[in-house]
Amino acid sequence: MSMQEWLVAACVIAAAIYAAWSLAGLNVQLRLVEFGLRRLPLLHRPLQALRTRLSAASGCKACSTQKSSAPSLVVMLSSGLIGLWLSAPATAATLQVTDDTGAMLTLKGPALRIVSLSPGATEMLFTAGAGQRIVATVTGSDAPEAAKRIERIGDANALVYPRLQALKPDVIVAWKDLTNELVIESLKKLKVPIYYVSVRTLADIPRSVERLSVLAGTSTSAAAAVRELDARVAKLPKAPSKPASLGVFYMMLDSPLYTVGSRHVMTDAIARCGGRNIYADIDFPAPIVEFKDIKKRNPDVILMEAQPITARDWRERWSQFAEVKAVANRQLLPFIEPRLNRMGPSAIDAVDGLCKLLRNVPR
Repeated sequence: MSMQEWLVAACVIAAAIYAAWSLAGLNVQLRLVEFGLRRLPLLHRPLQALRTRLSAASGCKACSTQKSSAPSLVVMLSSGLIGLWLSAPATAATLQVTDDTGAMLTLKGPALRIVSLSPGATEMLFTAGAGQRIVATVTGSDAPEAAKRIERIGDANALVYPRLQALKPDVIVAWKDLTNELVIESLKKLKVPIYYVSVRTLADIPRSVERLSVLAGTSTSAAAAVRELDARVAKLPKAPSKPASLGVFYMMLDSPLYTVGSRHVMTDAIARCGGRNIYADIDFPAPIVEFKDIKKRNPDVILMEAQPITARDWRERWSQFAEVKAVANRQLLPFIEPRLNRMGPSAIDAVDGLCKLLRNVPR
C-alpha cells in the first residue's frame, strides 16, 4: 500500500469516526472512551483527558460542550493512526514475474531501466511498449529503427561492465543459451536480476512479448500488440503433425559449422514451409556440428546464410561431397533473413520468403 493510499484510508476512517461520534450521546461516548482506555494503552493520556471533559459535560446542558469534544477525538484518533503507520516497518511494493524459462524474479516494481543483451529481446521489448525503458543494448540491435539510437555496451560475448553498472539497471534481459556463459556468470556477480527470453516456435513470440510487458508494467498498452501478433501467427501455414521428408540443413557459419536446433524459430519456420530441419533433435538454439555428421544426415537442401561471394566459397567446399543429395542436386541456396535469425516479432513476417524458396526445391 502506498503512502497516499494509507493517508486516504486514515482520513476516511477519521471521517467515519467523526460521524458516528457526533450522532452518539454522552453516555455512549463515555463508554467508548472507557473501552479505549482498557484496550489502547498507547492512547491512555489523551483518552483520560477526553473522559474528564465528557464527565464534566455530562452535567452541563450546553450542547456546545458536547460538540466540541468530537473534533478532539477525530484529531486524536487520526494522529494515532498516522503515528502507527509511521512506526510500522516500511515494506516496498514488489513485483513477481516469470520469465520464458519458468524462473520467477522479484523486483521492487515494474522495470523502468532495462539492459537488453539480445537483438531479439530488444525488438520484443519495443513491441511490449517498453522500448523507452531500454537504457543499453548490444551490437546488432537494429530493429525497430528507434533501437539504433540506444547505447551499445558490447555483444553477447563481451560487455563493458563498468558502464553497465553505472547505468543502474532494474533488470538485465538476456536470451537463454545465446549469451556467453562467462558473461552470465559475470552478470550474476552484479546482483542485478536477470530475466531470460527463450522461444522455440513462432507461436511463442506473442507469449514472450506478453511476459515482457508484465516485467515492464506495460501489459495494458501491449495487449493490442499481442493480439495482433497472435493473428499474424494464425495466418501462417501450419506445421505438419509428422516431420516432412525434405531434409534441410541451415548453415550459419562454416568455421566452426553453426546451424540451428529445436530452440530456434527457424526450425519451426522450416517445418511450416514443408521442410524438416535435420538438426531439430538438438535441444539448443545454435549448435556446432561436424561435416561428417551432416553427410550422414544427408540433407536434400542446404540453406546458406551468406552473401554471394561467401556463398560461392561455401559451394566450392561442398563440391567434393557429391554423395550428399543437396550437393548432387545443386540445392545449395543462399538465404539471408535477419528477422528469422533475430527471433523477434518481425520473424513472423519473414516466413513467406522461406516458404517460396523451399517450394521450388525438387521433391
